[in-house]
Amino acid sequence: MKLYKKTTSELTKKDIREIISLKNSHWNFGFSSQLSWFTNKKNVFNNDLHFFLKKKKKIIAYVQLGKRKCYMGLQQNKYILFRTLIVSKLERGKNISQIIMNEVTEYVKIQKQSCFLLCKNKLTKFYKNYKFIKLDQKKYKVIGHKNYLVGMIYNLNKDNLKKNKKFFYNN
Repeated sequence: MKLYKKTTSELTKKDIREIISLKNSHWNFGFSSQLSWFTNKKNVFNNDLHFFLKKKKKIIAYVQLGKRKCYMGLQQNKYILFRTLIVSKLERGKNISQIIMNEVTEYVKIQKQSCFLLCKNKLTKFYKNYKFIKLDQKKYKVIGHKNYLVGMIYNLNKDNLKKNKKFFYNN
């Protein structure tokens, strides 16, 4: 198994096809719909980072990270948006997600930024294992995304924990 870390502009057409196929195995919107979403510059920026694990030259796990803007109280900051953790159905239960999550959290620490994600309530326990903190829904807003999910944050400065937060999903 080998871990890759590439910006969107570094991805090959084959990488993109494999990422989309993997995503479509979980969110079955169809390949062309997934491709349209992926190539939309509001969703995937050229400098977004794509972490993926390959086994026998095939992508088996994937995460997208992108630097976006936010406000912590009245102060504008940057944060890292965490999107789309997925592991191939055949590879689940083999601690593959642990490998990719450890890489992601290490990257976030090196960047000295916070990392924000949205997830279903049933996944909060998983992310808490990696020191993500569940945010009070009254204390944050997500701009550019319909939010029916739970917001979680990693590597947040404790002074900012009590402040109202506004996360921009697409800029």
